[in-house]
Amino acid sequence: MVRVVLVAVATLAGAAAAGLAGSAREFSSSPLEAQQARYGRVQEARRHQGRAIDALFAAAGVQYPAAVMLRAFKQEEELELWAESRATGRWVKVARYPIAAASGDLGPKRRRWDRQVPEGFYRIDGFNGASRYHLSLHVDYPNASDRILGNRRHPGNNIFIHGDEVSSGCIAVGDRAIEQLYLVVLDGTAAGREVPVEIFPCRFSSPECARRLAALSRRKPRLAEFWANLREGFETFARDGGPPVVTVDPSGRYLFGPESVTMRYLVP
Repeated sequence: MVRVVLVAVATLAGAAAAGLAGSAREFSSSPLEAQQARYGRVQEARRHQGRAIDALFAAAGVQYPAAVMLRAFKQEEELELWAESRATGRWVKVARYPIAAASGDLGPKRRRWDRQVPEGFYRIDGFNGASRYHLSLHVDYPNASDRILGNRRHPGNNIFIHGDEVSSGCIAVGDRAIEQLYLVVLDGTAAGREVPVEIFPCRFSSPECARRLAALSRRKPRLAEFWANLREGFETFARDGGPPVVTVDPSGRYLFGPESVTMRYLVP
């Protein structure tokens, strides 16, 4: 059985009152952190990775904990960690991790058991400190777009970013990387900020990406429209320097608005 702690994002004021840690080496006094501190693996992650995380954020010039987001690129097999600087309001790339395993091909997940890694705009909504893959972060697939465009009865579920180096529809990054990501996302969530996850087939700014998507779209024309929609979000981030507000229209298409201070991702 998968044991996932689902989270509701607190307000920043409430998080401050809880006495949040200023270092990845410490647990804050928030209820979520207290619950996670019961897991031996999470405690070990603090001991093993806390200093390294502090160094990453110091090098990026970002105060810890911070609002963070994850961006994954399937073809390049990379996952990026971004964080918002409270001093400047700018989003900064803090770290880049190789994806150790991700099953399937380029393209969205549309049904259960297709072994596809989703593509689209998501959030981290749960933590599993006793995962069979060391530690795991639950991605809120299927979102509103997936429920419209995917199999209505069996769209699939249980999509994670996790440790180890095996995958069946999830993103595996290895144990060291998931320890760092787990703590950063946990501390950011406890600080009152939801954590967006963007999953793209490839970097749309790359010529190789354009060639690969064009070739695949010739066999599956519907993918061209879907990827053009994802590219809008990719370019919105590049233009605005941070995650946009993401909503979904009745056709399942993503819509992108300007960045909001209080809520960046509205995709249910």
